[in-house]
This record gives sequence, structure tokens and C-alpha cells, in this order.
Amino acid sequence: MIIYGVALLSACLLTGLFIGELLGQLMGVQANVGGVGIAMLLLVLACRSERFKPMSTGQLWASPSGFPIPCRKR
Repeated sequence: MIIYGVALLSACLLTGLFIGELLGQLMGVQANVGGVGIAMLLLVLACRSERFKPMSTGQLWASPSGFPIPCRKR
């Protein structure tokens, strides 16, 4: 399940960056506005969801490598 967890991590990151770029365009700024923060919030919500509970192994695997992943072992 590590592969699925890392896929969930990257999906949250890409979605957060996309939303951050859209927010930047809406504000008239040529920058990513809060994309990484949005990605972390999406990851926290996904980790706490019952649907993605089996995928949390990937986040726990990536956590010691320096990524600040807010997912607890259940």
C-alpha cells in the first residue's frame, strides 16, 4: 500500500498547487498563493477519511525522509 499512499500524497500536492495558482490568478498576482498549505490540508483530510485509511501507509513511509506529513499511525 506504500505506492497508493505516495500516489495520494502526490495527488494532494498537485491539487493544492493547482488551486494555489488559480487563487493567485484570481487575486491578480503572478504567484502560487498557499498551494502547499492547501495540499497539506487536503492530505490531513484524506488521512482522516475512512475511504483512504488503507493508503496512509505511504504517508507514514515518507514521513521519516523529511516530508512534514501530518498523518498518525492507526
